[in-house]
Amino acid sequence: MKQTMQRDWRVSRPSRRPRVAFDQTTALGGLTVALFAYIIYHFIYPLISKGLLF
Repeated sequence: MKQTMQRDWRVSRPSRRPRVAFDQTTALGGLTVALFAYIIYHFIYPLISKGLLF
């Protein structure tokens, strides 16, 4: 049997960690903020600007 060296395809130097990790929690938080902004802009703000809410 022929002696062969096992190839290691991993990078020998450690990779840098990303500054911002975009995971499921970040995505859900962003969607929640976007939904609240949509509700406020399209429903609450017109009522305030017309003087119907306050």
